[in-house]
Amino acid sequence: MDDACPKSKNKNLIMKWRFNILFSVFILGSCAIGGGTLGGFPPIYFPTSKVNLEHAMDSLFLKYPQYSIPEKWKEKDNWSQRGYDFLESRIFYFKNDPEELYYVTFIGDQVMLRDTTKVSIAIRAVDSESKTWQKYDELNDQQRSRIERRFHNEIIKKLETFSKCKSKETE
Repeated sequence: MDDACPKSKNKNLIMKWRFNILFSVFILGSCAIGGGTLGGFPPIYFPTSKVNLEHAMDSLFLKYPQYSIPEKWKEKDNWSQRGYDFLESRIFYFKNDPEELYYVTFIGDQVMLRDTTKVSIAIRAVDSESKTWQKYDELNDQQRSRIERRFHNEIIKKLETFSKCKSKETE
């Protein structure tokens, strides 16, 4: 009977040790594959459901097909191959100088995206003809400001019209 206690304590210690290792791996792994590693521009909040904002985006692409990716840039839509297929995203194309693509995603996990009172999106990366996809941290302040202004003036304002709600930059 006395031998059972040390074995039981050792077994509990080993189980706790395994749990801590697995928990640490899970936490580190979720940081590595989560949306946070992609970074992004500040989120833009809409006081509506994700479904309504998706419909607004679909309407925008129907009414303004010039924002759809042209054939010559289709190979740049490779986010699934890069491991980001878990993100719900859209790519917006801008023809006028500078010609570029904006990779935009919905922000949040499945539970957050089911909220019918609010949803947010953010630019996650920008690509131009002469460069590869660049994240927020790889751009200078002047580039960031220009990109945010362009996205707001050409896309967000239209999404506000189609969704019938005013966006906010902070929640």
